[in-house]
Amino acid sequence: MKKALCVTMLILLIFASVTAVVEAETEQEIIVVDARGKSITFDAPPERIVSFMASNTEILFHLGLGDRVVAVDDFSDHPAEVQGLPKVGDALRVNYELIVNMSADVVVTAAYNTDMIDYLEGIDQQVVATGATTVEDVYSDMELLGEMCGIGTEAKDMTDAMRGKMDKITEETMGLSEQDRPNVLYVIDTFQGIWTTGGETFQNTLLTNAGGNNIASEKTGWISLSEEEILAADPEVIIATETVKNDLNEIVKKDSWSEIRAVKNENVFYVDDNIMSRPGPRVVEAQETLVGIITGVIPEEDTREEIPAVSGLTVLTTMAAVAIYTERRRRK
Repeated sequence: MKKALCVTMLILLIFASVTAVVEAETEQEIIVVDARGKSITFDAPPERIVSFMASNTEILFHLGLGDRVVAVDDFSDHPAEVQGLPKVGDALRVNYELIVNMSADVVVTAAYNTDMIDYLEGIDQQVVATGATTVEDVYSDMELLGEMCGIGTEAKDMTDAMRGKMDKITEETMGLSEQDRPNVLYVIDTFQGIWTTGGETFQNTLLTNAGGNNIASEKTGWISLSEEEILAADPEVIIATETVKNDLNEIVKKDSWSEIRAVKNENVFYVDDNIMSRPGPRVVEAQETLVGIITGVIPEEDTREEIPAVSGLTVLTTMAAVAIYTERRRRK
């Protein structure tokens, strides 16, 4: 009887141990829903990641996951640690052979890279797609990649901290009335027209939260504005990426642009393209820069003369913009 009881207890202990192992393995399973709305299952947090989009690379490193990134796209150049990583091409030329040789647990790319995604999934390569077009999407992408890598709680804490920073930066500008908002033209390219960002883009959110009125906000996405549309809107501020500086400097010299308020008052500024174009953690720097520029040109009674001068077709760095913003707040 005692022998039978001992055998029974041994069987129960073995069963309990096996159950515990199975439960532990099950707990490692991770299921995420990416920007396509597709559910992706991982047996364990991925340890080898190919990041195919500069903003994804910046997010992964910001989350402390840089040691898991084994290759990146050609445009990933920040932070400095990515410089030595293998490059697997860009959206037009993807080195699929190198991606396969990386033995990646997952390839993280943009949802619009549909051909790439279809090819990779066709060869049974796990893919997670991001798709930030708004600032809220940036937070969502950060939380998605954090959850995918088994640090969902930490990623959520980091996005909450980012939200807090963004709210602090824009606490005096988000609520500006319509009449206090200067019309802003944001230029991203000058090839066959003036290209800008309209509504449903994170740049539009940044401009609005910084106290500006984006003259293209009623249009959607990345669009081209005619000269007639720009002249009619008469922007008080023109903000452009540094890559178009030479071309735009020539454009604003045209007689037809001479009476635009931004040109007449020399309120034309150039900003870092990467910070302004990548929907990643550096949107905080982009927001600081835009607040610094726009608050520097908002006319206010009795304070206009106290605003530090920031005009003259200047390349405005983030630090300069923050300094202007800080000085303006100090003087209030």
